[in-house]
Amino acid sequence: MRVVYVKSPFQFEIREMEIPEPGERQVLLDVRACAVCGTDMHTAASDAEDFLSFGHEIAGVIVKKGPGVQRFCEGDKVIVESATFCHVCDNCRNGRSDLCENGISILDDMEISGYADYMLVPEQAVVPFDGLEFKEAALAEPLGVALDLFYTTGIELNDDVAVIGLGPIGLMAIALAKAAGARNIYAIQRSGRSKARIELAKKLGATVILTSETSLADYPFPRGGVNKVMVTAAPATILQAMDIASFGGIIGFLGIDMQHGDITFNANTFHFKKLQLRASFAAPALWFPRALELLKAKVVDPADFITQEFPLEKIEEYFCKQRDDSSDVIKMVMVKEV
Repeated sequence: MRVVYVKSPFQFEIREMEIPEPGERQVLLDVRACAVCGTDMHTAASDAEDFLSFGHEIAGVIVKKGPGVQRFCEGDKVIVESATFCHVCDNCRNGRSDLCENGISILDDMEISGYADYMLVPEQAVVPFDGLEFKEAALAEPLGVALDLFYTTGIELNDDVAVIGLGPIGLMAIALAKAAGARNIYAIQRSGRSKARIELAKKLGATVILTSETSLADYPFPRGGVNKVMVTAAPATILQAMDIASFGGIIGFLGIDMQHGDITFNANTFHFKKLQLRASFAAPALWFPRALELLKAKVVDPADFITQEFPLEKIEEYFCKQRDDSSDVIKMVMVKEV
């Protein structure tokens, strides 16, 4: 079997390895698709002292099961949860599995790679699917992230909603807000370089605002601001969200910047506007069955999001393309033909 490793920034090594045997409560997955996540791009850009495996938006077929596996059979089509909850801690048993810190996370396992021919996965981390192609089902993982942000922000019927950051998660959040009955949706991006993402935001029903051309402070929002803001960009954009949030507004934040994570804001303004700032972090991963249903129903249409497909052996070419020329990129997916 082949496994892709990052050996230096945007240079990869495809290693030949023995196909592993599944252990207790593990399944061997024939990987058929792995979608490219922003965290994969960060891993690809890393100057690792050692080789790194990566890739977690995965769909495939179970080809072998280890001792103790009861819920699945060989031939089952499944997707992989990036993180699970343990079912037995106090938070899980008190109905707050979203706060569990004891589950399995494939992101912590450096031997797990979605950019491979096969991989071992804990039985607990696989979810069955049907009615979708493998490349489409792989979008359930990022859609689960968007759902977490959507529910955290509390989008309701007739809300005016802004989405800051038009990566795949932000675009999926727009589709979810539209399906929930948002009155006006504003897609906010710094520039219009990513033409594909701008056009999809419009197709999904959003009004696009480019902050390089239009000041948010001067934008004529019908209600003077928006009820809800979903932030899928760097922490500094939280300040923009606070500016455009109306009285009593709620801001959901999903964004990571390890180098520039600090922000400063006026606490008095935050207080007197009765704002709420809520963090979204989809670990444990939730909502996978619902994400699959939304993909099948085309509430989030996979055809809108998958813009490039590539075989495993061309991973370096396509990762470099996304780094250097992403104007036509929304979501790339590694696909294995069989």
